[in-house]
Amino acid sequence: MRDSRLDVAKGVLIILVVFGHLLTRVGLGDGLTDLAYTVIYAFHMPAFIFLAGVTAKSTRLVERIATFVILLAAFQTLYYVAERWVGDAFAWSWTDPHWIMWFLLAMIWWTLTVPFIERFPRTLVAVSAVVGVCAGVLPFAGADLSISRTLVFWPFFVVGKVYGKKLLAFTAGFPLWTRVGGCVVALLPLLALFVADTDNSWLYGSGNFDHLEVSDLRGMLIRACLTLIAFLAIFALLAAVPDVRGPITVMGERSLSVYLFHGFVVIALAPALEEFFAGGYGHAVQIGAVVLCGFAAFGIAFVLSLKPLHWVVSTPPKKAAAAFASLVTPREHSRNGR
Repeated sequence: MRDSRLDVAKGVLIILVVFGHLLTRVGLGDGLTDLAYTVIYAFHMPAFIFLAGVTAKSTRLVERIATFVILLAAFQTLYYVAERWVGDAFAWSWTDPHWIMWFLLAMIWWTLTVPFIERFPRTLVAVSAVVGVCAGVLPFAGADLSISRTLVFWPFFVVGKVYGKKLLAFTAGFPLWTRVGGCVVALLPLLALFVADTDNSWLYGSGNFDHLEVSDLRGMLIRACLTLIAFLAIFALLAAVPDVRGPITVMGERSLSVYLFHGFVVIALAPALEEFFAGGYGHAVQIGAVVLCGFAAFGIAFVLSLKPLHWVVSTPPKKAAAAFASLVTPREHSRNGR
């Protein structure tokens, strides 16, 4: 039986994804908006990837990968059309997914490793940890093929696959004071990243150490610290989320539609947000920007998690992927009751 706390956590995270992208369109100052951005980006995608690992399976592997390929091709095209329509078209590239599309390509690579994770779980945890910390040493680790992000965030996927369900069960019975204390402890290093004026490029995971202009040793130390900070925040999130059913739970269950469609809303709102907050970044404006983006993120996530949009990104792509998989792996589909 699926743990509803997993969906609540995914719901919280997908709201933070939308929130973070709205903040970038507002523009970042040196105050509250920058603080919120740093805290969110230091853990929200690692946590999202961790939860993707929890639900990852090696069954119907071709079908799962084909689904991601179809979604990547379709939405890369749709985003190109949308941004060209507003006069800000990106340079087309199949090897360098645009903006949020990197996650779909990374999911393809991570999904391919699932059979090995299931066969050698502890070994892959150790290997992925080393790879994640040392990925920045590789000169070819960059945005192309989402290689850098795939390697940097791979430990979160592997640990989620191997230990995610156990951690969900372990944190379920924590008393309230433990949950609150855990959130406070996890928040402190996130705040420290802001105080230390951490370059946001570190949080994206998209560049190697040469790109980040640090030595290999310093880069590995920084990446190791960022990885530990993110894992601490993930643990606190799992402990904090309640076992309830509600709108956030539904957003979590249908987070894929929110993720894929919210970029269009952000693009549409960008001119209005930029103009509205163009007057300056006083304390009141900073608070207003964060509050407005927070409410907007919740509303956008709620609307984009409605059944029609969820159906669009789930049923047709999965049916097409299943049809393709049945052609290339008929025996495997027969064994799985397809």
